[in-house]
Amino acid sequence: MTTFYVEAYSKADNAEQALRHIGDFESLEAAIAASKRTIDSALLREHTDGMAGTALFEKFQSYGELPCIFRSDDKTLSGLGFNALTYAKQRAVELCGK
Repeated sequence: MTTFYVEAYSKADNAEQALRHIGDFESLEAAIAASKRTIDSALLREHTDGMAGTALFEKFQSYGELPCIFRSDDKTLSGLGFNALTYAKQRAVELCGK
């Protein structure tokens, strides 16, 4: 059985990358949902009233956690239908209403 692992990368205060294990999931759909929740949480923390979607996305790129999905069966990054940056950009625009 394939397990999907979600790891989130973020920039640490000292400009190095930090890694946080989000969870292990039995389906790709569950791993994608966890990745989306991680991105949504980061965007909502940085969002302020009147902010443009592009500004929120830029903040996310500087401070937000970028989730990556790995498959247990081949230990590689999963490219199965989810791009974290594309999702973050889309959600930033949606949250800002522009």
